[in-house]
Amino acid sequence: MKTRFSYFIKTYFYFNNQERKGIVSLAMLVVLMQIGNFLFAAFSNTDLPKIEVSVLNNGQHLFVENKLDEAHKIYSKSAYFKKPFLENKPNRYNDSDYYKKKKATLVIEINTADSVELVRLPKIGPVLAGRIVNYRERLGGFTSLNQLKEIWGFKEDFLYDLEGKITLDPKLAKPILLNSIALVDLKKHPYFKYTLSQALVNYRIQHGPFKQVEELKNLKMVNDSIYQLILPYCVIDK
Repeated sequence: MKTRFSYFIKTYFYFNNQERKGIVSLAMLVVLMQIGNFLFAAFSNTDLPKIEVSVLNNGQHLFVENKLDEAHKIYSKSAYFKKPFLENKPNRYNDSDYYKKKKATLVIEINTADSVELVRLPKIGPVLAGRIVNYRERLGGFTSLNQLKEIWGFKEDFLYDLEGKITLDPKLAKPILLNSIALVDLKKHPYFKYTLSQALVNYRIQHGPFKQVEELKNLKMVNDSIYQLILPYCVIDK
């Protein structure tokens, strides 16, 4: 019987030198972890105060002395749960003024906003924000939100995402003084460019100053769509 038991042990519990070293190392690691847990529990003061209770005749528990306030003080010693930090943090769930202020900051005037402000809007990244500012400067200002769709990379559905978050005052757009603007300045405008600008200046030289904006229709290049496009910018100056 002893021989069979010895054979069983040697057969199923045989370990070579490398395996024995691994088992010993693992055992030592487990012992060290247990010692560390013991020392941490012995020297750390994280035990919560006990709550004294008494039992009524019907089996229900009655709290005699609740020391949860002391437990909260001990728990708040952690660096991540300092009481002043929690008190100073705004209550975003109950403070209606917070949401009013947040909503107000999201409404951005397109004709005055810089690229930093535009990046705060949904779907507007730094590159697209730079294009918006650049195109606005070439136009002299936007007169309609639909003009944003003329910018490369600005998709039509972006306007739905920006609804209620942007505003536009067409009065902030720089007017084009038909009777005094120079060719070199007019041809920089995206709607006029060189050909239409040259035709306008030539018409002004041949027929004299414009008396009304509707005279732009006399230019052969100006059809109804182009007229509606440039109309918000054109002003008769004396």
